[in-house]
Amino acid sequence: MTENELLLSYIEDKIRQAEDQYRITNTGFLSPQEKSQAAVCCRRNGARHVFYGGYPGAERTVLLLLPDYIENPELFVPDESDNPLCLLRCAAPQGVRALTHRDYLGSLLALGIKRDVIGDILVGKDGADIVILKSIAPFLAENYTKAGRVPLSCQIAAIGELEAPEPHIEEIRESVASVRLDNMLDAAFGISRAEAASAISHGLVYINDIEAAKPDARLAPGDKLVLRGHGKAVFREILGTTRKGRLSVLIERYI
Repeated sequence: MTENELLLSYIEDKIRQAEDQYRITNTGFLSPQEKSQAAVCCRRNGARHVFYGGYPGAERTVLLLLPDYIENPELFVPDESDNPLCLLRCAAPQGVRALTHRDYLGSLLALGIKRDVIGDILVGKDGADIVILKSIAPFLAENYTKAGRVPLSCQIAAIGELEAPEPHIEEIRESVASVRLDNMLDAAFGISRAEAASAISHGLVYINDIEAAKPDARLAPGDKLVLRGHGKAVFREILGTTRKGRLSVLIERYI
């Protein structure tokens, strides 16, 4: 089986577990591309689901499959007893070099664990909060003692103790010929239509977590755009029409 087929089989397994056992089930952490495939699979199977990364706007998320007693799946947040995630809170000694996201991720993977047990790594001045699966927490609490040559002091904390970073948002007001995807990528990220078409063909563009397929896809207010390597933006509204017949749009870009 290909990697895609293995992923879809895994997702369908989790869907069946939620239905047959009438309980919440979850995957490991998914990359944006895996999240896109999982979303399509869930919609195809009519599965009640939500993507959850421990805080709003998380890049890496687990897929929660929800039984039908859960109301409003899109608003569902698990409580502590049902939450599959927790925090690995890491502190580095004062006076050492500042550690980067790459330092933390590389040293974690060097322990022999899989990438799908690690969510977002939120790097601070003197350490990091790392979102992880609860299932790997005991191992990491005992074995994760340094990143590179920098010693770490780590403890496990409830996901509710995470202080999520405040998003930095830039408002963009642009005029576009239409709300075609390639036009909106130009407005949001400053890339040409040719560059937009290339990014789409290489699987780098997502609309509402679904991989985009065509440059002429039409966007609607509220749609979320992700261009890998450039960031995330939300198309908020059409402000009006210019004298030249173009559409004036409001976009929020996360920086």
